[in-house]
Amino acid sequence: MKTGIFTLSFFLTVLTALPSSAAAGADSIFRTEPYLQNPVGGGITIMWQTWVPSYSWVEYGTDTTDLSSWQMARTIVDGQVICNGTRNKIRIEGLKPGRTYYYRVYSQEILLYQAYKKEFGETAVSPVHSFTLPAENGSGFTAIVFNDLHKQSETLQALYSHIRDIPYDFVVFNGDCIDDPADHDEATAFLSELNSTVGAADVPVFYLRGNHEIRNAYSIGLRALFDYVGDKTYGAFNWGDTRIVMLDCGEDKPDSTWVYYGLNDFSGLRKEQVGFLEKELSSEEFRNASRRVLIHHIPIYAMDDAYNPCLELWGPLLDGAPFDICLNAHTHRHAFHPAGSAGNTFPVVVGGGYSMEGATVMVLEKKGEDMTLKVLDTAGNTILDLKL
Repeated sequence: MKTGIFTLSFFLTVLTALPSSAAAGADSIFRTEPYLQNPVGGGITIMWQTWVPSYSWVEYGTDTTDLSSWQMARTIVDGQVICNGTRNKIRIEGLKPGRTYYYRVYSQEILLYQAYKKEFGETAVSPVHSFTLPAENGSGFTAIVFNDLHKQSETLQALYSHIRDIPYDFVVFNGDCIDDPADHDEATAFLSELNSTVGAADVPVFYLRGNHEIRNAYSIGLRALFDYVGDKTYGAFNWGDTRIVMLDCGEDKPDSTWVYYGLNDFSGLRKEQVGFLEKELSSEEFRNASRRVLIHHIPIYAMDDAYNPCLELWGPLLDGAPFDICLNAHTHRHAFHPAGSAGNTFPVVVGGGYSMEGATVMVLEKKGEDMTLKVLDTAGNTILDLKL
């Protein structure tokens, strides 16, 4: 009996002397590069993931020659720093429009997080990145728009090879890019490829939801990987003097369709956006904009499908709304519908599909009063060059 007690006591002493967990090296902490989200309202959100639980923060400033002048940003909720997880979302507020900022992110591994004891490991530090918020009255920008990539790396890289040398200000992924996400690992893998390809550590990206982002086991979890404008999957923002309105069409079949098992209510979401549209179209920001762009995944004009609830709900509001262009996706077939050709009172352009034969990328550019849209295929051919 005494031997047994001695052995147990000795064992417990050894256990408490051991490290709380195997510490990761600084070069094994970051899982993804940082990526920029939600650059509106004089702020921007920086997101990234780590392999290990960590305490993370951002340091930023306008002068790379004097890092001592940089400020620190953390996520604090109800007085507590959000930490000890692997997904990081840090918002920087109070930024000046039109100014370039530099930043780097830090993640320090948390080895032990107890009520009265914390243990920390090494700290990973990213390279210095930069971003520029749009000037309040800026009259120019270039945006790149992808859609329906369906996790096809070959298609993404082929399209990007033709626009990589264009100096663009932001990127829009217009749905069905991270399609049918089964789990966090799968979603993160292609999200990382999308972000690293377009340089999302230095250029803001907007992720609009398509109907395939709604499907599969991680579809609800996917939301945690983004910071939506207004914390909604639809919204509006200004890039300089241009107003951009984004809508969420939901699924492409009725909520009662058996494969949804009664777990969808996109009828409610679409009705909710009626109120949003009414308010947006009468807002000062919308009325005073020099140009207006509408973006949503599923087209509502020139659709052969009998099920078109968005047209029924939103059509009366959009009829006559002064949009310069509407950008859509979903059909996997590039199409151009001039104003008035299909009940639409503004031009509609639909992006192509995910195959190397049908995929497209759009380049929306505004210079002064002029706005143009180009659509390129995977071979680099310009298949539409539109002056708006």
